Amino acid sequence: MAMSAVLIALIVFARGLEDYASLSYPLIKINDYFFADSEIDSFTINSNGFLPTISLTVTLMNRLFLSKHMPKDGDVISVMIRNKSDSLNPIRNDYVITGTPSKPVIPNERAPVTLTFFGELFVPALKTYLGSQAIKGTSMEVLKELASRLELGFNTNETDTDDYQIWINSESAEEFIKEVTSKSWKEENAFFDSWIDIYYNLNFVNVQKILLAQEEDVDPAAFLGNIDTEFTWGSNTEEEETISIPKILSNFSGYRTSSSYIINWKPNNRSSSITFEYGTSMECSFFEHLNVLYDDPEARKYWTLEVAPDYDTEKINNHILLRGRTQYDASIHRGEQARSNYNYKEIYKRSPWLGIQYTINNSGEEPNSWSGNHHQNYMRAQVHNLVNLIELNKFNLEVRVQGTNANIIKGDKLPLILVKGDMHEAQLVHPEENPREAVDLFYTGWYFVKGFSLSWSKPRDQIASYFSQTFILTRREWTPPERIEPAKEAYPQNNINVS
Repeated sequence: MAMSAVLIALIVFARGLEDYASLSYPLIKINDYFFADSEIDSFTINSNGFLPTISLTVTLMNRLFLSKHMPKDGDVISVMIRNKSDSLNPIRNDYVITGTPSKPVIPNERAPVTLTFFGELFVPALKTYLGSQAIKGTSMEVLKELASRLELGFNTNETDTDDYQIWINSESAEEFIKEVTSKSWKEENAFFDSWIDIYYNLNFVNVQKILLAQEEDVDPAAFLGNIDTEFTWGSNTEEEETISIPKILSNFSGYRTSSSYIINWKPNNRSSSITFEYGTSMECSFFEHLNVLYDDPEARKYWTLEVAPDYDTEKINNHILLRGRTQYDASIHRGEQARSNYNYKEIYKRSPWLGIQYTINNSGEEPNSWSGNHHQNYMRAQVHNLVNLIELNKFNLEVRVQGTNANIIKGDKLPLILVKGDMHEAQLVHPEENPREAVDLFYTGWYFVKGFSLSWSKPRDQIASYFSQTFILTRREWTPPERIEPAKEAYPQNNINVS
């Protein structure tokens, strides 16, 4: 029987409503209850950590949801958000609800009820102990296997790692992923991080490779407007209608109508507190237990390795490194105590004891005849990965744009251009340059995207999109705030020294 015209019209209307909802506000469902935009007060997806999390606050005018759809153990928040271009994947996520605080409900009154939901991306079996597992291979091979078992995609920018061993899992899958990542090793000029993204991919990334990537060609991106859907005559998002623009963040006026336009930003500097906690470098010690070492009385068994962040050698002489006041001159800065002029990076060090490493030196044979169970850089890797990742937490930039910008994902590298809007202020910093064209030299440059949060808030009579996105950007080497000559002597590269 042919489908009736009325039914077809209803289906088209329903699809259009879903398109409108997921473009103008997040389409959210809990236990078959769809929240109207008028019921949603605020909504945020936070993708800054290992696993995306969600917070949702709603105000309900009746008790239907409380009585029929209130979440119980294991229930999820289902979310859909479309982009204004179909060339970019929409967000379709389930977040398991971890908490639901609420304001008091007064019986026999029709007062509104406010609820807040907290959740984290639902990956079945991620947090479950499924019994001890032993996987033989490199760390990359192990994480690929884990991604397959968890039915996740797998993204990486490496071909393999140099850390072959048997990896034992006696924890949850999440803790095992973090443990394997922390012990991953390829070479001295590489360090690794891992996370699960909003598209259900396990990402295992050599961060150093991204940081050292060329800073010349800018990637293309899809133009995404920052005007709300109801002011743009429908939801025309066809891929062929997509306009290509440079993948960049800026407050330049030419970007004002796009979600690449910076509406506000703020620096976040935790350099000193991180240095006090982790030091400028670590002199880590461990004992190497290997049968062949006992046959040679001169063989070294106790090791001390100095591990410090690996910087871009091309930027060491002409960029600022967050390593203390190493170039401070007390004769210039009069009025300050002479003790301010000290060797910062030599004073603030840490000396952790790592334990015993049972090294494999015959991995080409069968595992039951191996000399040990650790790859050769097992102890070294955990400190090497840690100090390099911690360096990226010292000085971050929080950049907020209006609308959603799915062009930019966690782990990207992209340029930011910050134009000085105050001409008088620009001349104070750069008196020799044209203030109309002045950029902020200290903040303008290439950044690594540590993460982002995507938010929606209740409409406030504005034309701009009610979505906004905040990106956490970081880098290790910072451009001087004014043009200077490169240092005459190279800053010593922090290679590992064995003593």
